[in-house]
Amino acid sequence: MRVLLLVTGGRGGSDFFQGLLDEHEEILQIPSVLRVNDEFLRIFNTDDNYEISERFINYNPVIFDSRKSKIERHNRLGKNKDEFYTVSKKKFKMFFNRLSNKKKQSRLNILTNLFKAYYLARGKKIDKMKILLLNTHTIELTKKFLKIEKIKNLSIIHTMRYPINALTSPINNWLKYKSGKFFFPKDLYFQLDLAFNGLSDLVEMNKKVYVVLLENLIQKRAKVMKDFCRINKIKFSKKLLNCTYLGKQWWGDEISGRWLGKSVKLKNNSKKSNLFFDKDLIYFYTLSENIIKKYFNEKYKYLSAKRKNFCLSPTKAEILVWKNSFKHLKFKHILSIPYFYLIRVIFLNAFFIKNFKLPYSIGSNK
Repeated sequence: MRVLLLVTGGRGGSDFFQGLLDEHEEILQIPSVLRVNDEFLRIFNTDDNYEISERFINYNPVIFDSRKSKIERHNRLGKNKDEFYTVSKKKFKMFFNRLSNKKKQSRLNILTNLFKAYYLARGKKIDKMKILLLNTHTIELTKKFLKIEKIKNLSIIHTMRYPINALTSPINNWLKYKSGKFFFPKDLYFQLDLAFNGLSDLVEMNKKVYVVLLENLIQKRAKVMKDFCRINKIKFSKKLLNCTYLGKQWWGDEISGRWLGKSVKLKNNSKKSNLFFDKDLIYFYTLSENIIKKYFNEKYKYLSAKRKNFCLSPTKAEILVWKNSFKHLKFKHILSIPYFYLIRVIFLNAFFIKNFKLPYSIGSNK
């Protein structure tokens, strides 16, 4: 069974893409992110099948009762936003024990059997499965997963969007969500680094990498999904055009503050004056010039203007995040302001942006 790792860019639509793959008879997945943390690693530190299945349930309880998944809104699924899903833990344990008849198994085999047991507990068939889809979500978690066990037949799908919008969306959404109580200097630097270095970091992992542009996923969905099926040698189905989780309509997460619906519109927020000074835009466009030209075939006016390889003065986004830190009286984050400002100035400039061959973008012939 081939392994696909799903990794997101800044608000790049990885959950949306995963929802489009929901219920495909050849794709094995669970409806959540695979967080490679200490609790995840503990799952494999025993040979007892019952203990393995119990630890997996404790590690990821929301996939057995989606009413607990409020941020992702798996508690508000379906046509009227009032549906959820439950999966029997008892059946899950029973099926995992049946599948795990070998004493010594690799971590990948154990993980695959856990996913299969989840499907069987739902009353689904697993005989046609060709792909194991793992939403490792971030680059850091992806690196951790690849250290667990060497997997030969593996590729990475990176969902991303127009670089400036990849900054605008998370900054804007996280500053609004619960009055910004979860967004501080380290989080801003994470988004900046992801927008300009995320793709190169994935390519350096020496795995086959594909790009899925959120813009294409919205505007050319059928073309993207057909190309995805062609690449992975699986059947195309019209189910791939609708975003669901366990067959129930998904409306987007709580962070976005919107209800997406079946018809999704993507706003272009690159000119939002409340997040960028003009000098910031020149700086950001310079850093993302190769991506913009390759995937978006655009020669933006800022790219033809005077280049700005450095930005020594604070960006408007940094100022907003600093003010947010003081607003919430987060002293640890207030003290971190000089540190993250300095590493942004030192490391996020054109001289540190790596020149590499950009991967194929699914559905765009580029």
